[in-house]
Amino acid sequence: MTSTTSDSFKHGMRRLAGAVCVIATGHAGERAGLTATAVCSVSAEPPRLLVCVNQSASAHHRIAAEGRLSVNVLTSQQQHIAERFATSSIKGEARFDNAAWRSVAHVPVLDDACVAFACEIVERIPAASHSIFLCEVVSCTVGGHEGSAADGLLYFDGRFRRLDDSASHG
Repeated sequence: MTSTTSDSFKHGMRRLAGAVCVIATGHAGERAGLTATAVCSVSAEPPRLLVCVNQSASAHHRIAAEGRLSVNVLTSQQQHIAERFATSSIKGEARFDNAAWRSVAHVPVLDDACVAFACEIVERIPAASHSIFLCEVVSCTVGGHEGSAADGLLYFDGRFRRLDDSASHG
């Protein structure tokens, strides 16, 4: 079996839509975070998530040192937050400006996220340029308005997108 090139792989991965999340850690005055789509469910018993973070990301060291993180799934109205946590010109505590955050299980959680998971890291697995964090979920806060689900923010083909639930259901 032949291996694909890095460029070919990156081009292909642009076609894999992902929910846009802000991964955050730390405590007031020493928080760090980043925008990510590499998050997925591992198990319901116990509730666990898998979170992949590039080791060169400014928040990586803080996440590994803290041993806990939050996964904040963004709504389509929170694209500005995704952009703020993705930019290299804003780092650390400054990324948390212009949004409402609270502490849940010793991690920062976005008040009006679509859903926010507070997690304890149970295992860190080095994987080439990234670390895979296996996380046990200790708190799950589902947002949105009463009786309706929030409209999630997606990343696909190099652009932020929103869900379109007006499509035909068959």
